[in-house]
Amino acid sequence: MFVLRKNKLAFTVISFVMLAAALLFFTSSVEGASSKNEGNSSSLRGFYAKWELDVSGLKGCSSLCWDYYYFVNDKQVATKFPDGGIDALNCSKDKCLTYKIKGNRLVLSNGKSYPFKVKSATELEIDGDKYTKYKPSSGLKLEGKYESSSYTSTPLGGGLASSMTYVFRKDGTFFDSKFTGYTTDGSDSGDNSGVSTVTQSEKQTSGTYTIVNYTLRLKYKDGTIKKVLFFLPEQPSLKMLRIGARDYLLQKADGTNDGSGSKPAEPYQDKLTTDKIAKKQVLATSRIEKSRQMENIQITLKGYQWAKLTIDPKYKDLFVGFGDKGIVALTAKYRIDNESEQSVNVNSLKVTLELPDSDLGILEASPLAPKVKDELKPGEGVERMSVILLSMDYFDGNKDFELAFGPLNNLEGKDVFQGNWLGFNIWKDL
Repeated sequence: MFVLRKNKLAFTVISFVMLAAALLFFTSSVEGASSKNEGNSSSLRGFYAKWELDVSGLKGCSSLCWDYYYFVNDKQVATKFPDGGIDALNCSKDKCLTYKIKGNRLVLSNGKSYPFKVKSATELEIDGDKYTKYKPSSGLKLEGKYESSSYTSTPLGGGLASSMTYVFRKDGTFFDSKFTGYTTDGSDSGDNSGVSTVTQSEKQTSGTYTIVNYTLRLKYKDGTIKKVLFFLPEQPSLKMLRIGARDYLLQKADGTNDGSGSKPAEPYQDKLTTDKIAKKQVLATSRIEKSRQMENIQITLKGYQWAKLTIDPKYKDLFVGFGDKGIVALTAKYRIDNESEQSVNVNSLKVTLELPDSDLGILEASPLAPKVKDELKPGEGVERMSVILLSMDYFDGNKDFELAFGPLNNLEGKDVFQGNWLGFNIWKDL
């Protein structure tokens, strides 16, 4: 196990980079995310979900493929819902499963069994995948235009493209519209393109809406009532909605989406940039507002950015051990709010990047982040950055990761988190 300690206050940014690069910033997951409150529970309650991208459209998802676990009570769980969503589920009629937690496994009545961990109060790990607990949205009022576009491939080489739009207003009214296009090979139109397209559109319809628990209730002007699944994939952010079986992004006035995956004009200003140690080629940026809380300390992940580095020649010999493909920097922006009754040392907080299917994590290079004040008194908050370096091989070889935060010490040097860590799922494909 490698532990990087600040025993020498005279360490410069560059000498730390040389040491940390040589060790690849690896730390044992005994001090990483795998230590975070891994106790199993004999009973579970609530709605958990995860997603992955369907870039090719071969899986038939609307851009994101979702998997659900809704633990109805201490014995029953549902992974699929009727047309009305979670709130329409009736286990006496619908296909619910029974479950048990046996050791470190989730055992289902359909004969399947999966490795299982309770990561935190809001996260589970099932069969190696991380599931987030999503809250209901009762009484929520929306404002703006939300659009969902998707493409599904067919075995014959064609495809189905569709677009659906909802415009919501805070007065409880809405209107919607949708477009569908069918594309097939072998055009008979005489244009020799080899492609034929048939389009179908529906007129805009309107009515009123209400959100109760996990249900969006749409009442159209003709009296038709439609009830569908509803939750916020980036809770509490309203930039993305899950409505029924589709994902909707909030659109800006210029027609572009205001989702978390838009790229910034400039890279994050950590010391790699401000001290001209390296140039950044931004690969992806996520702007989110996702919070986790433990022992009255709240950490809000505000955004993160992946960037490929071109090291300045005078520092190049200090960045070794990352392979031939280059180095990727992950820079995370987050806020720490101290809602406890004791002061904490902000700079004692450690941040690691947990690698999937590995017992190793990558520790942040703390001298590469801008400095912030150390003592955070009760009622105070501060924004902070963390910079983590990894090889392009690791970046290319994995699709999702986890940022883990902890320990965090009080002024007496005791860990406020008591050995537990706060974790956030993050992705490279946004």
